[in-house]
Amino acid sequence: MLKKNNIDEKSALELEQAKHFMRWVTLHEPSRIKRLDKKKDRKRPEFAFYYASGQRYTLELTRWLTPELRELQNLLESNVAEPLGNSLHGTFILNIPLEELKGSRIPKNEAKNLVSEIQRIGSSDMKGQTCPLSIGAFSKVRDDGHRLVPMVSRPELPVYLDEHNQEVKILRKKLEDILLETDEKFRYYRGIRVLLIDISQCGLDIDYHAGISKEGPGIVCKWLAAFLKPTRIDYVCLDQGVRLWHGGNRGRILTGHKYVDKPSANPREVWHRPGLLPITSSYIS
Repeated sequence: MLKKNNIDEKSALELEQAKHFMRWVTLHEPSRIKRLDKKKDRKRPEFAFYYASGQRYTLELTRWLTPELRELQNLLESNVAEPLGNSLHGTFILNIPLEELKGSRIPKNEAKNLVSEIQRIGSSDMKGQTCPLSIGAFSKVRDDGHRLVPMVSRPELPVYLDEHNQEVKILRKKLEDILLETDEKFRYYRGIRVLLIDISQCGLDIDYHAGISKEGPGIVCKWLAAFLKPTRIDYVCLDQGVRLWHGGNRGRILTGHKYVDKPSANPREVWHRPGLLPITSSYIS
């Protein structure tokens, strides 16, 4: 039952992220939202948004991070978040910079210490506070739920990336994998098909690496242009520092970038299929 509760809360957070993004795209509320990936018979995108105008958006959400960070986050989920169970009152973030972990690992005894520290701190009123721990920091982002969201962040990468660098090659390959998987997920779905990628944990900057400057398109734009032909994906958007909404108050659920304490910009469209309008002009009233 505990595992199911955690899954339900994670699904609720994903839905809030999707709704926040679609408000930016259309400026309208949907008439219906359908969770598409409940069936596990094949790979499916997360959501379909239906509007009174007759338009439909099919939305895939994902995060761009290296397998190393994904593995560490899974370890924190199983060794810290799950043992805490329902003892937390609210939704919390455990943010651990990669450089604080020796050998990019977290021993079981250190994980147990984190559980004890969080149980002690989490029982107090810490709204709006960030509390340092023996490893990383702990903060409350929502009053509802009983969930700890572990986040392993890495240092920011240089603005101009060396494509021969092994770490850059891993990131590039991961992006290619995301695009191939999303293309397959969209195989049986109509409407406007959108991929939203959160880049909060991969060390890239949405302005420097995914923008346009006098030097030309950022490296992410170049990678997308190289990978996305042909594809079933209509739009690719990036977000950095996803915010969740609850009762009119904002709470940030994803962190990991040096600009996280500044207001998060709106999502950014970084690619669309040739011949299409920008995504914020795609909605027809």
